[in-house]
Amino acid sequence: MSRSPSAGHVTRVLERPDAHLIAQWRDLATRAAEANPFAEPDVVVPAMRHLDGRDAALLTVWDGDRLDALLPVRWPMRIPLPGGRWLPLPAWEATTLPYRPLGTPLLDRTRAVDAAAALLRPPVSARRPAAMLGVRAFSDDGPVAAAFDEALAGGGRTVLRLKTYQRAVFLSDSGTTPGKSGRRRYRQVRAAREKLDQQVGVSTILDRSGDPSAVEDFLRLEASGWKGRAGSALACRPEHADWFREMCAGLAAQGRLELLSLRAGGKDLAMECCLLAGEDAFHLKAAYDEAYADYVPGMQPLLHVIDGQGGKAHRRDSCTLPDNALMNSLWPDRRTLSTVLLPLHGAVGGATLGLVRGARRTVGRGRAAVGRLRKRSEA
Repeated sequence: MSRSPSAGHVTRVLERPDAHLIAQWRDLATRAAEANPFAEPDVVVPAMRHLDGRDAALLTVWDGDRLDALLPVRWPMRIPLPGGRWLPLPAWEATTLPYRPLGTPLLDRTRAVDAAAALLRPPVSARRPAAMLGVRAFSDDGPVAAAFDEALAGGGRTVLRLKTYQRAVFLSDSGTTPGKSGRRRYRQVRAAREKLDQQVGVSTILDRSGDPSAVEDFLRLEASGWKGRAGSALACRPEHADWFREMCAGLAAQGRLELLSLRAGGKDLAMECCLLAGEDAFHLKAAYDEAYADYVPGMQPLLHVIDGQGGKAHRRDSCTLPDNALMNSLWPDRRTLSTVLLPLHGAVGGATLGLVRGARRTVGRGRAAVGRLRKRSEA
């Protein structure tokens, strides 16, 4: 079935959210085809204030006064090339890193295909020309991906996937069990918990999201360890800590924050920050007290979830890199993510996507030729 942007939809780029937009944005999040708190105002607006600065914007789709799609973006997109070089593309890029590990747009679930098609229309208010929309960490196995595929197929176009990978999730009712290494790791962590209870004091895991001092405790705990020494802890950069405080306060007020804490001997030995959206939980940040490393405190909240004590979330996303051996062993379920390029409507979008495909093929042939030469020289 042919799909083109609905005549009633208007696509805009907005740089300064106002109260009306935020109200519509919150409403859209309740109607979203897929949950993504990293595209919601309580995460994005503080990031625009403290982290992204002038680079951030919002790609929006409106049907009258109703918001049907939204994606935080920046311009332009850059893709890596061999030799540490980068290729800038005339594309709006969904902002993800450093603290937004999911780039999936918010689409109204009842109009998902129409909203996806409209999101791929050049915005009427854009000051910068763009031929494509690029999304990193795009959920590739759900209704949003299906909506974009259908919207593109109507115009004889396809999505270009630059990279596809999987990361660990935990499904509360999947029945999937860890493999041999996961079962062994589980027993080791369980034994460490018993040792902790015996040598330090009976430990508990509780949700401190309602405690006004919990966020500052998390910041101090994270900064006290290797992240603090490496300069990557939130507290090492005041603007990052301010973003975290504001985000946590907004989500906690809605009952959508988890701050799981492993406590023993009257102190926090580990803390895990999770964002809640619909039936999903997203494990964003973790910290632990290195003085108690023998008891693997950072892993204890993960067992808490596996043992069925992790609240009402149906799916928990680890938000980790795909090669995270710990999460991959303990949480055996997976979600598929991709870096995608989506051509905007019009001849320029399709032509630009064709050029990118050609460039990737050329790079691939060059790499293959280098590999053959290396083998010959080593023979």
